Amino acid sequence: MEKLINENDKVSENFELQLSEVEMLSSMYPSTSEFNITDPSVLADMRMYISGKKNKLPLELHFIIILDIQECNAKLDVNVTLPLNYPMVKPLISIISIKLNRHQHKELNQALHQYIESLEESELCIFSVITWLTENAQSYFSLQPSEVAADKSLDSPISSKEIFCRMWIYSHHIYSKFKRRDILELAQQLKLTGFSLPGKPGLICCEGTKKDCYEFYHQLKLMSWKKLSKVKEEIEELSESRAQNFRRFEDFQEISFSVRRGPAKEYHMDMGQFLKYLEDHNSGYAFHDLFGIEAHISSNK
Repeated sequence: MEKLINENDKVSENFELQLSEVEMLSSMYPSTSEFNITDPSVLADMRMYISGKKNKLPLELHFIIILDIQECNAKLDVNVTLPLNYPMVKPLISIISIKLNRHQHKELNQALHQYIESLEESELCIFSVITWLTENAQSYFSLQPSEVAADKSLDSPISSKEIFCRMWIYSHHIYSKFKRRDILELAQQLKLTGFSLPGKPGLICCEGTKKDCYEFYHQLKLMSWKKLSKVKEEIEELSESRAQNFRRFEDFQEISFSVRRGPAKEYHMDMGQFLKYLEDHNSGYAFHDLFGIEAHISSNK
């Protein structure tokens, strides 16, 4: 019993440190356009655990800090997840920016990881990370990959511009306004067509060259997700003149249907309407693949 009490005290101490760091960040970045906590209810759960009103451990705290890199006229999304025993263990941090290519993302994230590993154990370090990024991130916007590195950066052995792809992606949820913005901007930057459906679950379809679809999926994975998986991939080799026949969507947009609200920020789209949307775009078959169930939903659901 004494051992259990000691462990609870350590967890509570970690939570108190995490809350103090969040308070500092909130004062540094008072606007939600600069600092956004994905699920603010986690903070309340931490406080209740500390006070002894709750015995169940809360979820890990996740937030996004938007850094303005003025020298590059660019913004960095700093995706942070604090493990329950942080700062006893290091945080999980990844960087994404629509102005960084794949090679630059890889180099910056690797350098940041090395910096985090060099920091003292058991110390709060988010402010140190922000300082390091502010001082060093700009140099990664001008990095150029070597020809060999560029070849190795492809996830697929096929890089022909004539290989076209339709990729279906499933996420546990898509709520964050920053993530939703980045999905749209990234797809438009790569000239992909398709859609993003926010809510729980979150669903994404992208169409374009195989190289660009893989680049899109790679950059999505740099964001923080509870679950993100590529469910289905359709490939076809076509001439450029016939590529438009492959596409089933005119552009890339965020879609929405009747919303059913849940607890906290949780919400669900009407899946019956989503199925009809897919059928209208000759893609009803994908519903079964995305959910692993028969595509039969009552229109009243």
